[in-house]
Amino acid sequence: MNKEIRIISGDGETGTVERYSGKCSERAIKLRLARERCNGDRWAKAVQYSHSNNGCNVGIDLETGEYCTFPAID
Repeated sequence: MNKEIRIISGDGETGTVERYSGKCSERAIKLRLARERCNGDRWAKAVQYSHSNNGCNVGIDLETGEYCTFPAID
């Protein structure tokens, strides 16, 4: 079973969240993040849902492997 992946990208402090619906491979996700980053003009990260803990959804940053809050879609 694949767990949901969300892409967070933006300029400066704020970003937008969207559901990732592409191919679920490391290469495909890295290519998508590269496009979102626009050669360094923007930032982007991919977070995969991991589990829920005391009502908080927890995700894993797919590039760093660190746990983080799983983002809600705007």
